[in-house]
Amino acid sequence: MKASLSLLHPVAVLAVLTLAMSSAGCSKSPERPLHISVIDHINMVGDHVLVKGDGEHRAEIAPDGALSIDGKAQTLSAAQQAISRRYYQQAMGVGQDSVAMGKAGAAMAGQAVSTAIEELSKGQPEQIGKKVEAEASKLQARAMKMCDRIASLRGAQDELRASLPAFAPFAKIDADVAKDCRR
Repeated sequence: MKASLSLLHPVAVLAVLTLAMSSAGCSKSPERPLHISVIDHINMVGDHVLVKGDGEHRAEIAPDGALSIDGKAQTLSAAQQAISRRYYQQAMGVGQDSVAMGKAGAAMAGQAVSTAIEELSKGQPEQIGKKVEAEASKLQARAMKMCDRIASLRGAQDELRASLPAFAPFAKIDADVAKDCRR
């Protein structure tokens, strides 16, 4: 029985951590719209993307690509607005992917615990790792797709910074973020 418990412990820890992570970054109260942290300085609030710059500076991007900085609407060319809209779409996509991955991770943790219990009750603890790894590889594939989206977000960020210098203080996603995502 001691060996069975030692196999179950890492699975239980994984379940608790995944459930905690799946609820992190999201908040909703009746008087405030859903708030999801996308990346460190980027948040989804309702249907807008809020980007924190240096100090107290804030940029807000609407679904149509309209951009305001510190509450002042920016006059954008059609090309700049298209880039801003692409930034918005990628940021929203990363946020939505994050929520979906959290839910999938929580489901996987629950499945891992069930698998561990089932296989231990059958006396086949060696099957636990194989089954859990198969499910984990599906989650890893989702994570790699999200990394692709983060790279696309960085590309849109760099284009927006180049075409609109006022956005420079908000362009904080560097090459390491996309690289680190794949580790």
